[in-house]
Amino acid sequence: MPAPFPTDDQSDEPYVPGDFRHPGLSEPRTKEEWREYLDYVLPPRPVLLPLADYEQFDEEERRRHNMARFAHHSALIIVRTSQMKTIHHQIRRRMMTNAFQPAGARRSIVLDGPATLGKSTLVKTFAYDFEHELRRNHPERFDKQYIVEGRVIDYTPVVYVNIPSQATPKDLSVALAQYLAQPYRSGATKSDITRLVLESMRLTGVELVIIDDAHFMDLSLKEGKVVNDHLKYIANHTAATFIYTGVDLKHSGLFLEGTGDSRVTQTSGRNTLLHMTPYSIRTRDEKADWVSVITAMEDALVLYKHRPGTLVGLWEYLYRRTGGNISSLAELIREAAADAVLTGAERIDRNLLASITINEHAQSTFETNWGQMEPTPPPPDNTQTSGQRDRETEAS
Repeated sequence: MPAPFPTDDQSDEPYVPGDFRHPGLSEPRTKEEWREYLDYVLPPRPVLLPLADYEQFDEEERRRHNMARFAHHSALIIVRTSQMKTIHHQIRRRMMTNAFQPAGARRSIVLDGPATLGKSTLVKTFAYDFEHELRRNHPERFDKQYIVEGRVIDYTPVVYVNIPSQATPKDLSVALAQYLAQPYRSGATKSDITRLVLESMRLTGVELVIIDDAHFMDLSLKEGKVVNDHLKYIANHTAATFIYTGVDLKHSGLFLEGTGDSRVTQTSGRNTLLHMTPYSIRTRDEKADWVSVITAMEDALVLYKHRPGTLVGLWEYLYRRTGGNISSLAELIREAAADAVLTGAERIDRNLLASITINEHAQSTFETNWGQMEPTPPPPDNTQTSGQRDRETEAS
């Protein structure tokens, strides 16, 4: 088939520069991707104009403005909750305790909790703060590469590894080597790769190692001892502090290495178990904490007809919808904000929230426990004008 003739806006060149990367972030797998996470700038918050000015926009102006709002609402904000601040403090204290400890196993932290509570976000946020503090205190370390013991290295204080499903001890060493850009020969054994990784970690100044999704490691009865021994070996031979995150880690091989011998005690003695839990609203302080999270998210909205305080007034309903799970809350508010812009409603109210389906766990729990108590939201009346809808809402 002959090639089509180029149009006026097409280049005659067969190859031209391009960059089609997704504008958002993915989980970092290498130190370069980690640095992209550190340098990433959130989409700016658009200015909320007078409504009359917004309504005077032509189609293209409105499209550009709305795209900026979609980007802002998609990123929203990371709310630094009281639970996050408490766990960050405990991690920082552990790192200070480990810093100049004599040679030997440093104490690690295991962050456990149900899925989708934001464990990964919490530890990445801590590591983000930690490395940015190092950049402020030691900017010269990040300016150039160095020659250390005859090798060219670049300073890498943080290692972040997301464990793939059913990972073996060798998979863990390979993931660490790929993160550090540490080459190894084809056919290298687990021991060969691990030795190179440990040497690279020592030379590049690694202080913090995060092993995320640790529940994906193969901790079956047959392989659990081997995986744990490998983790202990790596942790024993580096001065870094290790943080493990995952689901139901208390009952995994990170704590249970065998059946009834001293190995269980040994591992439990090396790790501090911290729990992340959903929000509770049993006490006044707990309710205030939950409301503060909703307030922070509502304050970030850029909607032209949204009445401030509406979501705060729905704090109990939002708790029921999400089970006190901050990730589910953020999902619900992001979806609602997108819908409010797409439909032109420009506000979030209970009917809109009720029309949105979020993750299955939150939905099924809500429908089982509270579904019979919730009125079915009326279908939208597309014959009404936006002004009529506004007046009816004000009257109600």
